[in-house]
Amino acid sequence: MNISIVIPVSDDLRISDCIKSIDEKVEVVISLNKPSKKVLEEIKKLLRSKKLSHLKIKTCTIKEASIAGAYNNGIKAATHELILLMDSDCIFDKSCIQKLYANLNGNLLSKGKVVFTHDSFLSKVVSRSREYHTSDKISAFSPPLLFSKKIKTHIGGYFFHPKLCWLEDSEFDSRVQKAGLKISYDSTARVLHPPLTPRRDLRSAFWYGVGKRIGVEIGVHDKPTGIVGSANKYIIQASKKKGVLAGCYLFIWKSSLLLGYYSQAIFRLK
Repeated sequence: MNISIVIPVSDDLRISDCIKSIDEKVEVVISLNKPSKKVLEEIKKLLRSKKLSHLKIKTCTIKEASIAGAYNNGIKAATHELILLMDSDCIFDKSCIQKLYANLNGNLLSKGKVVFTHDSFLSKVVSRSREYHTSDKISAFSPPLLFSKKIKTHIGGYFFHPKLCWLEDSEFDSRVQKAGLKISYDSTARVLHPPLTPRRDLRSAFWYGVGKRIGVEIGVHDKPTGIVGSANKYIIQASKKKGVLAGCYLFIWKSSLLLGYYSQAIFRLK
């Protein structure tokens, strides 16, 4: 299959389970994002594994931590025209890759669905909130996202903005939407995301806010809605679709994002 799967990784040892879940003969580009020693050791084991001999695994490295940079570097190192973006903490469901490939159907992008798993009451609330603002929508967010390198000429001449450390896929999606490119969607092409605790998810929201501020300052992101607008969007609208607890949690999540957004200005002044 003429697909290169690009997987950025920094310190996530779950990269091993991710790669072991690949059930097609494809190229795998592990884009090392200022990797930890433990990850480098894990990658060496993967490269020696006979069970993964059906995969053509290669690595590339950037020294400064940047997901956008890792994506760009991985795409540059990829042999094939079709790129499949994947996260190191997720695993492919059976036949996901084949379904994404078949789903292209002459278009430049093919999108599957992230299933946020849960193992507790709180992680279930987080998973439902994540569904609301990510996997319930057809977008060019990753993962899983399969696209042709040809989209570069349609979306401004670059894949991911090199100055964005967070929300790089949001900015990518924005350019795809503005270009009017059709995203073929197959909800049965699934990847599974591990359970998220509120603490970890809210920490991510904070850094998304930092990334949002950077994006606004360089002119690639719109300013976020304030607390009042967020209360209406999340507490009222999200509660109708995902339940009151998920709606209230999403309001807290957005508040954490706004905290990161305004904190970025303070950090910059110091």
